[in-house]
Amino acid sequence: MDTSQINNLITQAQGGDDDAYAELYELHRKTVYAIGYRLVGPDDADDVVMDTFLKSWKSIPGFNRKSKFNTWLYRIAHNCATDMLRKRKRNREHVMAEDEYDSRTLDHFHDKTAPEPGADLANTEENSIVQQCIRKLDNPYRTILLLRYADELSYAEIAAAMDSSLGTVMSRLFYAKRKLKKLVNELL
Repeated sequence: MDTSQINNLITQAQGGDDDAYAELYELHRKTVYAIGYRLVGPDDADDVVMDTFLKSWKSIPGFNRKSKFNTWLYRIAHNCATDMLRKRKRNREHVMAEDEYDSRTLDHFHDKTAPEPGADLANTEENSIVQQCIRKLDNPYRTILLLRYADELSYAEIAAAMDSSLGTVMSRLFYAKRKLKKLVNELL
């Protein structure tokens, strides 16, 4: 679908056309799911999709087109995933304090070796190591690497999606690559 058709759908959705919004949902659902999957894992990715599209549906009348629709939507998805991670961390700390479990108990239930959706590379041992290392990165570094290389966003689009300056994006990407390289070299 070309840009003019998407802009037409946005205009219709801003006017209250639910069918137009449903088409926007179908166009972007898989990418929003992939963002959620990468940031919160397979168990909560569907919740990120639901929260993202609910918030964007409520907010679309105020969408001012200063950025691309997909950049705006990815920012909402990133925020929803980040909120979910914060809640998960609070809940995990609460459960651990109550039950005195060590961190291995909760981590046991999360499949850290699950392949990323849409991965183009063959499932090689090296790819598996890189994916493991990406999961070990702190959230800002992991997010910026995935937006740049998995979602192929430009620096400007990443800056808009993460509500950061272009310089911050470039700096974080530099340090993310450095940290990833160090982690991979430790395992190889």
